[in-house]
Amino acid sequence: QYQGVGLLCREVLISVAQEVYDPARHPHIDDKTPSDTDAKRMLEAIFEADLNGSSNEEARAHAKAAVRLALALQHKRFADFRTAALCAEGTWSVVNMLAVIAGRRGRRVT
Repeated sequence: QYQGVGLLCREVLISVAQEVYDPARHPHIDDKTPSDTDAKRMLEAIFEADLNGSSNEEARAHAKAAVRLALALQHKRFADFRTAALCAEGTWSVVNMLAVIAGRRGRRVT
């Protein structure tokens, strides 16, 4: 059941990435164009473009770690409550970060 939390978190991240990702504003950071379900690449492109510079290094690291946690949990055969709860919190944090980045909370950051 806890593994399922990772799957749901991944699906949330895919949905929010699809909502925010714009190929014109968020160029891919490697040689592969993100597919419609490649949350990791879409989110990395968003974070690199919209949270660029050394002053945003910690915010980028936080967001990337939350994405990695969700992807890891869905494959963890012996997942537990603690990991699932941390994954849910991390996913919620990324969703809120993207809302701020996209200008849907407070003033838009440019």
